[in-house]
Amino acid sequence: MGGAVSTSFLLGYSGQVGAQEGDGSIHITQQVEPAQDYDPVVLNDAYSARIANHIYDGLYEFGPELEIEPKVAVGEPEVEEDGMRYIVEIEDGIEFHNGDPLTAEDVLHSFTAPVEEETDNAPTFDMIDIEASDTIDEHTVQFDLLEPYGPFPTMTLATNIVNMDLRLEEEDVDPAERSYNVDDPVGSGPYQYVDHAEGEFFDMVRWDDYWDEPLPNVEEVRWVATEDDAARTAQIRAGDTDFITGIPPADYELLDGEDGVEVYNTPSISYFYIAFNCNDGPTQEPEVRNAIDHTFSASAFIDDIIGELGENAVAPMGPSVLEEWGFPADEYAEMENEYDPEQAAEMMEGHVPDGWEPELIAPPDDIRIALMERVAARLGEMTQFGVDINPQVRSLSWGEFLDRYTTGDADDYAAYTLGWTGHNDPDAYYWALFHEENEGVTQGHYYDNSEFHQTIRDARETFDEDERFDLYDQATRMLLEDKVHIPAYSIHNSIAALPHVEDLEVHPHSSIKPRLVSDHHNVDV
Repeated sequence: MGGAVSTSFLLGYSGQVGAQEGDGSIHITQQVEPAQDYDPVVLNDAYSARIANHIYDGLYEFGPELEIEPKVAVGEPEVEEDGMRYIVEIEDGIEFHNGDPLTAEDVLHSFTAPVEEETDNAPTFDMIDIEASDTIDEHTVQFDLLEPYGPFPTMTLATNIVNMDLRLEEEDVDPAERSYNVDDPVGSGPYQYVDHAEGEFFDMVRWDDYWDEPLPNVEEVRWVATEDDAARTAQIRAGDTDFITGIPPADYELLDGEDGVEVYNTPSISYFYIAFNCNDGPTQEPEVRNAIDHTFSASAFIDDIIGELGENAVAPMGPSVLEEWGFPADEYAEMENEYDPEQAAEMMEGHVPDGWEPELIAPPDDIRIALMERVAARLGEMTQFGVDINPQVRSLSWGEFLDRYTTGDADDYAAYTLGWTGHNDPDAYYWALFHEENEGVTQGHYYDNSEFHQTIRDARETFDEDERFDLYDQATRMLLEDKVHIPAYSIHNSIAALPHVEDLEVHPHSSIKPRLVSDHHNVDV
């Protein structure tokens, strides 16, 4: 993957790192390097999605409070067959950046290709009956479902639309390596791709022939990643970037009190967790997983490391989902094991080999690395209770991490830490993160519990919300008792910006932050 290095910065940068006030350009610094997947069929990380969401339009898109709004679609879907069929009309006259018309065929392909190509996004679409779904005419698409799926109109329909013909020109190439994915993503969104260099920058420019309104105020955008927290803070304080995403928790008070810096902080629907390898090695045993939970306090970690920029996650979904649905968060919190290393040592006896070296892997994010280092430190302290453990913390690039965390091999990991941004429905978390159909795709724990898997299948296949509540409550208690995950935290969406950046929206959905233009706001510099 990669591409030619640009010979110069975008117009307006004048060879400098940061944009100049009023020049129509903006410089955005993310906290994690994208996985370099810009084709919506393939991309599966929030940092690539933030870029791609400006290049592509969705059939529907999330409004400012996560409500679903038509974009390429004309109005609400027509629902038939007791919720098993959705008919969507799309706008006439939309073109992709290369001049190709956007048709119902492109829409259908965007929803079926993840399953047909077995990409990491397949779980989001695997309820669609690919054989029965079809185009009715050039501007109408029909989705038939294989099974009832309550969240379909509020979750799945918010999908970005790709150019089918361009993607299929490279049909025999691995989807993750197609030029459409990496070197030339072509959508119908308000910005179009210019150039990128892996590990350095991604440049995009306003598409002046954009079909919708408003046209963005910002003409040119450069995305970079600075994974070192101190460096990112220094950049915004020095004015070397227009804004940074992901305020370092240790620097929150500093930036909040800094003259010439504006701080934005809003709760998100994120869920960050530690997942155990239930397939291979000592962590196969629930006793070992529960013992590790006795050595570690997620609440203390949040107090020490995240502070005002986060909150406890007591169950495997975003805290806002718990609150909206009325799940018993207090009861779930009580299922977290109390800090008791002596009891942990007793539970590990006979299950952990002397000198055990568990691999604890994390993606390149300071907070998640700190999380695994905290777990490792607590496990290392077990020697005073007669248990010799020498944890190995590995910070991996996103590409290395994604290749490794799903193998189920104890040599690759005993535990990993990840985050997930779902939607305001438990299925957005439980199906991708736990159901056995997604083992090795979006999860690497391999939890062997047939009752659990049937429970979350039943939950997604009913439209009755009270029934779904009861089923997800049962599933949550199973997960917390067996310690498949240790729910860790939900981190707020935060941005620190220079004062000349106006009308900035910090969206609760992490993969949408920042959004430069919508029908209710338009960033200006």
